[in-house]
Amino acid sequence: MKITPKQYANALYQSISGQNDKQIKDVIDNFINVVIENNNVSKINKIIEQFEIIWNKEEGVVEAEIISARKLDDKIVKLLNSYITELSGAKDVIAQEQVDKNVLGGVIIKYGDKVLDGSLKIRIDNLKNELAK
Repeated sequence: MKITPKQYANALYQSISGQNDKQIKDVIDNFINVVIENNNVSKINKIIEQFEIIWNKEEGVVEAEIISARKLDDKIVKLLNSYITELSGAKDVIAQEQVDKNVLGGVIIKYGDKVLDGSLKIRIDNLKNELAK
C-alpha cells in the first residue's frame, strides 16, 4: 500500500500533538526512519507542504500575502495583520510582504481563498463604473 504525502503529514501531526520538545524530536527521528524505510524520501517536500497546511489549520494560523507599491511601515503591517486575524478568525497570521510596482497605491491582501483588493486601480475602476451608471 502506498502512503500519500498527506497521510504521512497527518500521521506526523497526530504524533507530535501535545508532546514536549524531547518527545517531538524522538517522533521526528522515528518518522524520518519510516520515510526512509518505505523508500519515500522523494516525497519529503510534499510531506512538508502538507504538514504546513495541516499545522496551520489545526493551530489556527493563516498565511497571508500583503502586496503594495512600496515597503510598508511596521505599524501598518501590524495593523493589517490584526485586520486579517479579525477577518479570518485565526489565532495567528504569518504575512509575507511583497512590493509590486504595478500597484499604484493601496494594498492587496491575499489569505486563504480570499483576495481583498484595496489598490488605487480598483478604486478608480469602481469610481469609473459608478460614474458610468
